[in-house]
Amino acid sequence: MKFLFLFLLICSNSYGQIVLKGEITDVFKKPIPYCSIGIIGKSIGTLTNEEGKFELKIKQNNYNDTIKMFCLGYVERVFLLKDLTTLNTIKIELEEDVLQLEEIEVKSKKIAYQNLGTKKFTTNNCSGFVKNEENWKGSETAINANNNIKTNVLLEEFSMYVIQNKYTDSLRFRLMFYEASEKNYPRYKTINRKAIVFKIPPLFLGEFKFELKKFNINTEKNFFISLECLENEMDISKFCYAGSPSIPSFVKAASFSRWQRIRGGGADFKIKVSYNKN
Repeated sequence: MKFLFLFLLICSNSYGQIVLKGEITDVFKKPIPYCSIGIIGKSIGTLTNEEGKFELKIKQNNYNDTIKMFCLGYVERVFLLKDLTTLNTIKIELEEDVLQLEEIEVKSKKIAYQNLGTKKFTTNNCSGFVKNEENWKGSETAINANNNIKTNVLLEEFSMYVIQNKYTDSLRFRLMFYEASEKNYPRYKTINRKAIVFKIPPLFLGEFKFELKKFNINTEKNFFISLECLENEMDISKFCYAGSPSIPSFVKAASFSRWQRIRGGGADFKIKVSYNKN
């Protein structure tokens, strides 16, 4: 059984804020990057950096709110913020999620391929991320994959089209694949059980592709394709990607805020899948 250890230092200042500073590591003291930390239902949240460290500013009027800490592949933990503020240093263990996905067998003689999500990139329409109260870190945008294939599919490849990129450093993103709810919104339950992080090269423009087959993500259900920003800044005037005005988009500004549906300007995300032909 694996555990994560969260060492959290809480301090306050005279401006009506509390500042949560901490570090998330595994049992071997190895930092765990990009773990989500935030208040449930509000656009207040952050992610750990590549060294497993984080800092989150919270207003005093949020004392009665619930804060969640979650790393993909581990059981989430939730706490009342006011309970955390009574301690100077706390230690939290996150138990490994032992749920394993069944592997899909694709027979080479009967393989079929299909693209889900967008069918064609709209390269004259820019889409971007929604800023939360502090920055863009943890902001997500998602579209429905519209999976109507009546069998188990294996996710092979993700692609998007970068229209503008003025950043001279690599940009980090995380892919999430959420189950679709009865009301056709993204659920918070994912069909991927491992973190999928990739980087887009500096000043990169055009179609970007990322291989997914090695992650063994398979499903028989409809799902949402979500792209999460892992950077503090992602201004649409500096970075944007193709988005179709006819595709509904679902956005949230922080890790545990509520999904909001936007009628137009949905992201053009494409997923290539394979499946066994009957």
